[in-house]
Amino acid sequence: MSSPNISGGIASATSPIPIKLVTAGRDVIASGSVITGNNSNLEVYIAQFRFVFNFLVDGATHKVAYRNDGPTTLILDLYNFVDALPAGTTEPVKMGKLLGRQLYVSFFVSALGPTSSKSVTYTFSLGEAVA
Repeated sequence: MSSPNISGGIASATSPIPIKLVTAGRDVIASGSVITGNNSNLEVYIAQFRFVFNFLVDGATHKVAYRNDGPTTLILDLYNFVDALPAGTTEPVKMGKLLGRQLYVSFFVSALGPTSSKSVTYTFSLGEAVA
């Protein structure tokens, strides 16, 4: 059995290697994993937009509410994301428009308890063109 082998490309020792991530036809523009400080919110800045992952506890089941705080800030109120097993979106959620394309977010959150730091894994992506 031979080893797989690819060659070529435009990368050099003095230029960055171009990387593009695509999933379900959407271009990934930001993706990562963050552990929050204590029980603090997580703020993600993309272009002119600010997204705030706001962690709240009301004793019920997981739920997410979205609200605007001005034209460029979207707050994601995440209720009861206090479990060690991750909870989050089951499919990308439309957040708005960026560069003439639909902006999506997907995320998972886990925690060791209601007042502990949160582990947040997120992906922001651009989809279809929108007017």
